[in-house]
Amino acid sequence: MRTLWILMQRWLIGILLLLGVNSCVEPYAPEVTTAANNYLVVSGFINGNGSTAIRLSRSVQLAAPATFPAEARAIVTVESLRGQRYPLPETDTAGLYRSVRRLALPPNEQYRLHIRTAGGREYASDYTLLKHTPALDRFEGQIQANGLQIYVSAHDEQAQTRYYRWEYEETWAFTSAHWSRWRFSKGTPQRRTYFPRKEDIYHCWRTEPSTTVITTSTVRLSQDAVRDYRLLFIPAFSGRLQSLYSLRVRQYALSAEEFDYWEAVKKNTENIGTLFDPLPSQVQGNVHSLTDPDEPVLGFVGATTEVSQRLFINRHSLPPDWHSRNEGYETCTETSSITHDSIRGLNMYEEFADTTYRVPINEIRTRTGDIIGFSYQSTACVDCRLRGTNKKPSFWP
Repeated sequence: MRTLWILMQRWLIGILLLLGVNSCVEPYAPEVTTAANNYLVVSGFINGNGSTAIRLSRSVQLAAPATFPAEARAIVTVESLRGQRYPLPETDTAGLYRSVRRLALPPNEQYRLHIRTAGGREYASDYTLLKHTPALDRFEGQIQANGLQIYVSAHDEQAQTRYYRWEYEETWAFTSAHWSRWRFSKGTPQRRTYFPRKEDIYHCWRTEPSTTVITTSTVRLSQDAVRDYRLLFIPAFSGRLQSLYSLRVRQYALSAEEFDYWEAVKKNTENIGTLFDPLPSQVQGNVHSLTDPDEPVLGFVGATTEVSQRLFINRHSLPPDWHSRNEGYETCTETSSITHDSIRGLNMYEEFADTTYRVPINEIRTRTGDIIGFSYQSTACVDCRLRGTNKKPSFWP
């Protein structure tokens, strides 16, 4: 869901930027830069065997900030051609609509998305037959000379799929550059309590979704089978492989129309950048305005089941010479220190009053064991929560 939203944003921004690019001879400001446009953007799909999530937003002008306002307080439902209705209430996130429970839609039926905005305008996607997604045959990583290659394989003995799409979500454990054993509270040093984990700012996890369109077709093959598709490559020295790495893949079967839509989105988002790249085409979705047939609507809502699988890769299963980097902490090797200055009467604890740039790490003691100071580094080097979360994922072993 989040991947679709990211791709939609990139596609919209890319088109607007190309439309507004300056000529090398004379500046040109197209009408689109000032023309009012407030088109509905629909992102998501009808999930036949899980939770259906739809995000609604509005497009903006080229001159406006690259933020897309949410379409809140709408009434969103999934409808079957036979008249069944499945409501998608709005979540706590404005513009995000999700089924309360997992949907188990009857197969071999056609479904569409219906939208009524708070302003009374109505929109609907075309009815589309619910596609059944085949199981994954293979989902694993293979060690290569310069990194880890992730492969997926699938097939449909009935040859009813033909069009495939994948999304993935990466999660990996990492640590900050320094383990802070101390914190300051009202000018008083206190040892951190690492159990429970709420004060652990050294061990964290980071999750990132795929941000590209990943599709393939078996139409030109004698069998409806995808063999060893290269889903993702992870370089040998990537920080993602520092400790334990997890990858979850989601596989979807597409209709021919939805496949063509995503292929067009792929070209428009990946082929932007040089004069020799193809110009963006107008991506025709399947969502239409029922209030005004001439109103453009952006997005494609398909109907399919979802197949997902997760794998874990432990650092110890990789070659020992793959020395992964602690990415983002390259400049955090050195630490500084503050000690008590009895001559000037400096209270070293007051130096830590502003912890936005000083976080204590270890104490500095005299030979007799008295604390006379602390080593420290910036928050960015010590607090891993700035790059992830210290809340252990529910699926983590």
